[in-house]
Amino acid sequence: MPFRLSEEEIPDEQPHRNREFLKWAYHERGLSPRTIAYELGVSKSRVTVHMERLGVLRPWRHEDTLRRLHVERGLSADKIAARDEFDCSPTTVRKWLAEYGLTDDDPDDITYGRLDDLDSESPTPTA
Repeated sequence: MPFRLSEEEIPDEQPHRNREFLKWAYHERGLSPRTIAYELGVSKSRVTVHMERLGVLRPWRHEDTLRRLHVERGLSADKIAARDEFDCSPTTVRKWLAEYGLTDDDPDDITYGRLDDLDSESPTPTA
């Protein structure tokens, strides 16, 4: 018997594979993958795997989502990363766009920057 979800809110067949249900439970209800798994009576790993595969968790790693946003809608990596459901940097989006061949960039050439590279740009400390 679920504790945080009513029986009516849970789809009848394989709710751990239902993208709309998982998206609703995670984003709208604010339930963690562990709580969703407990409510459904399945393992946390089963829920997490399907949430990632369906683009509910880490949507920047979901090829279909990136293709829809970047190729079909023409959004830049900056605009994709700024979306509410994306909790990552534009560099992360660029890396995955390149990884899936959606840009001409080489994924190995995209870097997050190093602190020693930024050192030359930092202001001089004042006393």
